[in-house]
Amino acid sequence: MLSDALVGAYAPVAAWLAIGVSLGLASRRSASPTVFRLSAVFLGAWALFATTALAYVLANGGWAALVALARTPSLLFGTRSVGVWIAGALGAFAVFFVAFLLSQAVGRGFLRLYPSRELPWPARVPEPATATTLRAFDAPGEGAFAFTLLERGGGRGVRARDVIMISEGLLGELDPHEWEAVIAHELGHLRELDGRYLTFFRTLSRMMRWDPILAYFAESLTRREEFRADLDAVELTHRPRALARALYKATALPASFSSPSLPGLLGVGGRRGRRQAVERIRRLVALAESGRFPEESGA
Repeated sequence: MLSDALVGAYAPVAAWLAIGVSLGLASRRSASPTVFRLSAVFLGAWALFATTALAYVLANGGWAALVALARTPSLLFGTRSVGVWIAGALGAFAVFFVAFLLSQAVGRGFLRLYPSRELPWPARVPEPATATTLRAFDAPGEGAFAFTLLERGGGRGVRARDVIMISEGLLGELDPHEWEAVIAHELGHLRELDGRYLTFFRTLSRMMRWDPILAYFAESLTRREEFRADLDAVELTHRPRALARALYKATALPASFSSPSLPGLLGVGGRRGRRQAVERIRRLVALAESGRFPEESGA
């Protein structure tokens, strides 16, 4: 009887964790947009559960309530917990809203703090239909990234402006083909709305540092989207080796800045970003040697 009660209490938790682990592994191995969307939905739902659990612990005595919840997770789903779920939902919304404001503030602050100049659009890279600004900022490191700002204007009163930034240090190291490959990579992020959603999830995970699940999923989604943006760039330019060379040159440069919301060309940045860059370079070289892009033979 006791074992049945334990199974009934922990089975939903185990199932939920199994779903999370499965999506986490799938997001690392698959480039499917469906996997990305499901992972994003799971991440949002997890944020709701996390803030609800926190609200329950704070409302019921702290440490003792945490121990009781760990022993009997079903306490969170009783009729007496309706108020806690409302508080958790409000808390999750507040976290999401603040994370959104921070992601916007980081982008705007970056444009104000770093002197920059507008760059001409590369002739061999199709210019996107949406409003997109291409700028170089004054820094010696490996920075190249894209983000989206919401501004007043347009038919609905609010319009989106995409911004692609590249550091002067990286720009000076790239030849024309490598420069085009980097821009195509950042365009891949913008086409999949990474500048809006992925930046937001990274900011959210930094705000909720006490929750390792959020951090794991944010990093997994970042890693997956870097691989996908690499593939988008290759499909657009047909030059995988050019992007591989650009990544290699970026790893040799110092970091231009440190921001959780603007990770740059090397994804998560730091040592992990450089390790992932090595894996990305290997994939790009394999694409070049696959015969799918004959223009790259002998490059």
